[in-house]
Amino acid sequence: MAKPFPLQILLNLAQEGSDAAAVQLGVVNGHDRDMQKRLQLLLEYRSEYSTRLTNVTKTGTHSMDLRNFREFMDKIDVAIEQQRQLVAAAKREVETGQIHWHKQQRKLKSFDTLSQRHRSAERKTEARQEQKEQDDFALRGFLSQRAILG
Repeated sequence: MAKPFPLQILLNLAQEGSDAAAVQLGVVNGHDRDMQKRLQLLLEYRSEYSTRLTNVTKTGTHSMDLRNFREFMDKIDVAIEQQRQLVAAAKREVETGQIHWHKQQRKLKSFDTLSQRHRSAERKTEARQEQKEQDDFALRGFLSQRAILG
């Protein structure tokens, strides 16, 4: 009978760690996409307001309305800069998550390789044992046949 892999617990833990790292990487990737979408929306919003400001300026408007427009544009610019910082932070989280996931994958692969080597060695041992048993059986048959004949 084959011996169990002595590092099976560590292999299981490595698999769990790899699975958890993959889930976490998915979460941070989703967060990164959300942050990028929000930035894109703010940029589109700013572009629309910039177009409106240009149109209002061409048609003429009260100076108070023009000042309000510009203040609002400044607030959008601040929001865009803050969102760019959030996008950069999300990208760093993704990079960190990828590094962690790769590390977990390497660990899992190492334990899996050891497990495969163990199984291979066990199969060879079992095959040798089976061959030995067959040889012993054949030898006993031969000796008993010889004893009967003669």
